[in-house]
Amino acid sequence: MSQPDPTLAEAQATTPDVLDLNSLTLIGLFTTSEGPAALIRAANGQVARIVPGTQALGVTATAIGESQVLVTGADGRTLAMRLPPRD
Repeated sequence: MSQPDPTLAEAQATTPDVLDLNSLTLIGLFTTSEGPAALIRAANGQVARIVPGTQALGVTATAIGESQVLVTGADGRTLAMRLPPRD
């Protein structure tokens, strides 16, 4: 994964309406000693830290990349969640 840019993170964190707060949203990607991980946020405000294989907020994390997370819902459909675009 690429190195984080604190300036970019600060700018995006204060940009209004970047995240859709009414649906499941990817809010961050990072690397741990065990590998890639992500933070996702549900419409009700719950936040979960996920790694591949984790079940949380009604989905299962199937893959985590540099700019997106693949999750599978209870209905078997896979959704690609991406970070907001960089300006």
